[in-house]
Amino acid sequence: MQMVEEEVNNIDMMGLSAREMEIIDLVADGLTNQEIAVKLTISKRTVDNHVSNMFTKTGSKNRVALLNWAMDNGQ
Repeated sequence: MQMVEEEVNNIDMMGLSAREMEIIDLVADGLTNQEIAVKLTISKRTVDNHVSNMFTKTGSKNRVALLNWAMDNGQ
């Protein structure tokens, strides 16, 4: 899932940050939170927090539901 300029403009309306959208892309690629942390050079705990915040913002209960939400919202 690659973001394009049009999708970036929609992020504010959905309440997700650019970093959160970047993490969704990496989740969609099948990366674990630890692998995402290494790729983005941030701590796993930071990734955990981003994923948890995205669950809350989107009403998702798990990673599959989060990806379904992203697809339903044009991500």
